[in-house]
Amino acid sequence: MTSPARLTLAATVAAIAAAVAIGCSGGAAPVSCPTGQTACGGICFDLQTNPRSCGTCLNRCAAGASCVAGTCACPAGQATCGSPPGTCATLASDPLNCKACGVACGVGTCGALGCECDVGATACAAPGPLCVAASSDPANCGACRNVCPTGASCAAGACQCPTAAPDTCGTAPGACVDRQTDERHCGACGHACPTGATCTAGVCGCPGTQVACGVAPGTPGACADLQTDVANCGACGTRCATGATCTAGSCACPPGETGCGATATTPGVCTDLTTDAAHCGACSHACGGTLACAQGTCCTAGQRICTVGNGTACCSGSGCCVGGCQTSHANGLGQNYYDCGTLGTWTQATARLAAAAWAPTGGTDTLQFFSGDCLSRQTASACATWCYTGNFAGRVELNGLSAACFSPTSASPTWQ
Repeated sequence: MTSPARLTLAATVAAIAAAVAIGCSGGAAPVSCPTGQTACGGICFDLQTNPRSCGTCLNRCAAGASCVAGTCACPAGQATCGSPPGTCATLASDPLNCKACGVACGVGTCGALGCECDVGATACAAPGPLCVAASSDPANCGACRNVCPTGASCAAGACQCPTAAPDTCGTAPGACVDRQTDERHCGACGHACPTGATCTAGVCGCPGTQVACGVAPGTPGACADLQTDVANCGACGTRCATGATCTAGSCACPPGETGCGATATTPGVCTDLTTDAAHCGACSHACGGTLACAQGTCCTAGQRICTVGNGTACCSGSGCCVGGCQTSHANGLGQNYYDCGTLGTWTQATARLAAAAWAPTGGTDTLQFFSGDCLSRQTASACATWCYTGNFAGRVELNGLSAACFSPTSASPTWQ
C-alpha cells in the first residue's frame, strides 16, 4: 500500500513533468494571470504595487522607489533624480544631488548649507562639481573649468604635456603634440604634411624621388611619383587621358589608340579612331545620327560593318560574308544585287537575287519558271528573263500580245 507521502511525491513529479511538457510544446499559450494582475511580456505583475511595472507595463520606478497605487514614490525625505530609471536621492546629504538633483559637490560633502569643500579644494560655480582639486584636476587646473590639452596632466595647478608630445596645438584646450614628428603639425601648428609624407625634425618629406603635388592654402596635397603617376605625369597636375599610362614621365595610350577630348580642365580619353563613331578617323570627327565607324570612315545609311582581314569595313548588301563584304553583281537590267558568290558563278539562287533586284513598273509582277533553267518576272507591260545556264541574262521582252513571257531567242548581256 502506497503511503500518503509517496502519493504526494508522485503527484509533484507529475505536475513538474506536465509543466516541462507545456514549456517545450512549441506553442505559446496565452498567460493567465490571477485576479488583480496583468500580463506584461509573459510575466504577471500587479501594476498597483510592482516597481518593475508601476501603473503600466514595464514602467520601472527609480532605484529605491516603491510603487504605491500605481505611482512610483521615493521614501520620505528623498526625491527622484536622473532620467529613467533614475534613483532616489536624499537631497539633504547626497554629494551627487546636494539640495537639488544634479548638483554635485565633487571634492566635498553635502551639509546643511549645501556643498562644503574639503581642505585644499577650490569652490567653483555650476555647472560642474562645486568643489575641485585645482592643483591636480586636468578639468580644473589652477582655476575653475580650466581644461588641460588632451594628453596633458595637471601638477601644482599647471597643465603639463608629456615629454613625447611637448607642444600644444589646436583650439583651446587643444592637444599635446610633437611638432618635430607629427604629420598634422609639422614644424608649426596646423602645418599638415602631404599625404604619404613623414615629418622629420619639423620638416615634411616625401619618400624616395616623389614630390609633393596639389599643395595649396588649406590643402596639404599628396606625394606623387612624376614618372608613373597618371594624375601627375612628368609634372604636378599633368593628368593623362583616361585609359592611358604614365611611363618615364610621359603619357601613352594603348597601341592603336589616340588621346581625344583634352581641354584645359579635362584630360580626355584614349580611343580607337578606326571604330569610335564620336572620333572617326580623327578626334572630334563624329559620325552623324546612328552611323557607325569602320576603318576610320563613317558608314552611310543602310551599310553594315563587316570584318575584313584584321579590321572592319562599311559594306552594302544584306549581310557579311566570311572574311569580308558581300560581292556586288549587276543583274543586266541596271540594278545590283549582293551575295557571297564570286563573279561568273550562276545558280538558281543568284538568278532569283537578280530577278528580285529588278524594279519594273506597271503593276504587280509574278515569278515564273521556264524550261532550260530560266526564270522570269513580268508586269502588265514587260517581263524579264534570267537563265542560270548558258549566256542569257537580263533579257526584257515587251508583253503586248500575251500574258506570258517569252524565252530569250538570242544572247543577252552577261549578268554577274
